[in-house]
Amino acid sequence: MGDGPSVVILDQENELARIQKLVTRLGVDCVRWRGESDEPPQPRTLLVTTGAQALKMSAPKAAAGKRATLVWLCVHTEDFFPLRDRLRERGVHYLVQLTTGDEALRLLLQQILYRGTDRRGASRLPMDCQVEVKLRGRKPIRAKLLELSTDGCRFECGRVLESGTKLAIKIPNSLGGVELELPGRVIRSESPHGANDRVVMHLEGISSEAREQIEAIIRGDRIGTRVTPLAAIPEREPDAYVDGTGIPDWDELATAGERRRHPRRPVAQLVETVRAQEASESHSVMGVDLSVDGMRVVGLPAVEIGAEVRVALHSNVGAEPISLEAVVLRDDGDSVALQFRSVTPELCEQIEALMDEKPSVEALQSSGTDRIVMSEVTAFDGSAAG
Repeated sequence: MGDGPSVVILDQENELARIQKLVTRLGVDCVRWRGESDEPPQPRTLLVTTGAQALKMSAPKAAAGKRATLVWLCVHTEDFFPLRDRLRERGVHYLVQLTTGDEALRLLLQQILYRGTDRRGASRLPMDCQVEVKLRGRKPIRAKLLELSTDGCRFECGRVLESGTKLAIKIPNSLGGVELELPGRVIRSESPHGANDRVVMHLEGISSEAREQIEAIIRGDRIGTRVTPLAAIPEREPDAYVDGTGIPDWDELATAGERRRHPRRPVAQLVETVRAQEASESHSVMGVDLSVDGMRVVGLPAVEIGAEVRVALHSNVGAEPISLEAVVLRDDGDSVALQFRSVTPELCEQIEALMDEKPSVEALQSSGTDRIVMSEVTAFDGSAAG
């Protein structure tokens, strides 16, 4: 099992292509098996099947002398307690409705596939349901609940909410059969490129009855959830948490999961690219992090994991750009991680000097650490996907 891909998706009826796409965008190696051979490859981390396949299978067994670490996710079109019992008996860890939105699926996959450092242990569950956000002195706004824990939640709405804002989330009674109104305050807001603003909220002053209802939902004891845990996942290093909400900051989580050899520096919006003669495409992007190992950018059109690109970083206006080769390491949905290749000692010194120099252009609404670094990202040989 140690030689197989991280994720294997059994999909003879071609229902789970979306799962493969999401896994690939997270930068995880994945095989979608459609019956091309007698036996599918054995995954190391995650097995994904349809409901029909799961009901014909028994739990995958670990190799002799190895501890079972595989997580089994079943994607199905139905949800009722007898079905949950049958899947639980076979060893399935999660039941996921086929109609679950991409964002909830992405959060679940990150939760399963990520390994990090534990700082807070509140259980959480990816969600995908409409809720009402009640703000003092304002009209309620509609939002989509993305993640729920006993201490907090993450939701998506079309409005920026400042940290410290007091509010309440009203969850419909279609979820668990009981209407819940959960008070709290905003801990942080996230603004992914091309997506609605997302807000992380800390629950405060909720009743014991409401907490019991949340715990029942997260345990999988209520019908109506898009994602239902059926069994405890195998032991693993727990995820990183922040803010006391149980809802991780995925940027910090990704950082905790890496063992960086060099420091990063935040960078802000980048402008204008120049098309190179030998390039197939050039793109303007917004840099989020920069180190001598690589950078994370926002605004790059969809590219394949492993695609080779060229990055040109400009220092002060008129200076010779730093030209680097890079490979697309990971797609986090709202940003793309690039890993620099063949960084010579001379290039390393140039990047470090760029990170340390006083920026020639400051962001208008700078937090004090943001800076503008003009850059070009150029795709080669048609590696850009769209």
